[in-house]
Amino acid sequence: MKNIAFTLIPLTMLTACSSELAETANGITGDEIQKVTVQSHPFEFDDDTRTLLTSSDKSINFSWADYDAMGVFPVEPYSNNQAKRTLSVPAGADAHYATFDGAGWELSQNNTYAAYVPYNGSLPSSTSYKEVPIDLTGQDGTLETIGKKYDYMYAPSTRGTFKNLGGKDTEIVFDFEHVVSIVQLNLTMPVAATWKSVTLASVNGSSVWTTSATMNVATGKVTSKEKSSAVTLSLKNVRTTASNKTLTLYLAVLPTMTGDLTLTAKTSANKSYTATCKGKTFKAGKAYRFTTSTKYIPFGDGYENGYAYVNLGLSVKWATMNVGATSETDYGNYYAWGEIEPQANNTYAWYSYKWCNGKETYLTKYCTSSTYTVDDKTTLDPEDDAAIQNWGGTWRMPTYEEQEELMNNCYWVWTSNYNDSHVAGYIVYAAKSASDKGQKVNSFGTHSYEYTLSDSHIFLPAAGSYEAGTFYSSNWGNYYSSSLDIYENEQAHSIRFSLYSVYNNGFDDRWCGCSVRAVCK
Repeated sequence: MKNIAFTLIPLTMLTACSSELAETANGITGDEIQKVTVQSHPFEFDDDTRTLLTSSDKSINFSWADYDAMGVFPVEPYSNNQAKRTLSVPAGADAHYATFDGAGWELSQNNTYAAYVPYNGSLPSSTSYKEVPIDLTGQDGTLETIGKKYDYMYAPSTRGTFKNLGGKDTEIVFDFEHVVSIVQLNLTMPVAATWKSVTLASVNGSSVWTTSATMNVATGKVTSKEKSSAVTLSLKNVRTTASNKTLTLYLAVLPTMTGDLTLTAKTSANKSYTATCKGKTFKAGKAYRFTTSTKYIPFGDGYENGYAYVNLGLSVKWATMNVGATSETDYGNYYAWGEIEPQANNTYAWYSYKWCNGKETYLTKYCTSSTYTVDDKTTLDPEDDAAIQNWGGTWRMPTYEEQEELMNNCYWVWTSNYNDSHVAGYIVYAAKSASDKGQKVNSFGTHSYEYTLSDSHIFLPAAGSYEAGTFYSSNWGNYYSSSLDIYENEQAHSIRFSLYSVYNNGFDDRWCGCSVRAVCK
């Protein structure tokens, strides 16, 4: 393993000799190398891309320690399998430098060699120096673990590293470079708690984090294999207290340009806290700080552009409240289908509908029927989507298929008094079993007591709807999708429900004022 320490200035060079021998690099013979020196460099904080610097620390230093192991590949003109070398450092010394005795390890001064760490002893014999695997999954937020498993380094192959010590005694120097960046998270939490995870996610949903790659140990070139829009630290026994509510965590990442990030921290009780971090461009061998305070998500699993969502295990994440609402029990705004602002005085009739052109039978957009001017648009354009235009980010109105997924894969329970709010509607739970999927317990049914408000769920208020200035009962819920009814173009697909039932294939006239519940990826 590597010893890890913070340092204000680079450490000076130390040299040491070891009597340890290792296997011969297969098939490579030549002049005997009497001493091999390896050196690494600290992660210096990159001032140009730092979000906020409050510490006086200048670098994160990774030092060699006894029994560190590195892999060495012959490169050219002869290439072959890797050889393992184990290092030794003088007792009590922390250094960027270490040496081992090369006696018995036959290297040729006519060949070039490349080295890497951390050593991977499970590589198949067919693996070349061009494709050493990198795996950045499973991090726990500690520098110790990064030093053991995730600080990938390479030492470029070059003949110039051989030094003549007199006679046949020669020295080779492996000068290691980091291929990862280190992210330091300084998080002020509002509560004392035990924390189980911290997630950094791209605000726009793009795959900015490389989770697996291969490294060319002769050149340091990294080739990405798998990417993700989010990376999670799984924490172990990490606590904040009443007197110390700050967490300092670390993450090894491959250099990338991230864009803005959403940070979500979860407690062992599954309560979530979030913050937004300004994006930056990471560079290999540099360290970066994010210093921020999190805020509590009163209900949900995370935030997208400032609005909370719940992950119900479906293809999209569902918002915790209606567009235009301030809480999960607030009815929010009412929208005609394809309009992005509520209608004044709640008119909501064909003669005030944006896409009617003053005639009930004359639709001007989203038409598949020859009765109208056909444009074959069956899904709302972004400029006509109330969720996109009011919430931004990756929020949008759900499609018909996504509403069907919600209805057929979750457990629905009617309540006349959600969370003591005296607001009626359906609680939609993430189903705990296959037999619960699609179950809808109306006001006359008995729901399973295995489901409580501490389980993942959203609440859909029975907010009613408007038509021609008339409000229709709050015993009903009407929630638009973004999908047109291709057979009756005057209508759009929606979720409709009452205390009696939920309609799996509901429709509402496009000019009616209905609720919108947004989704995001």
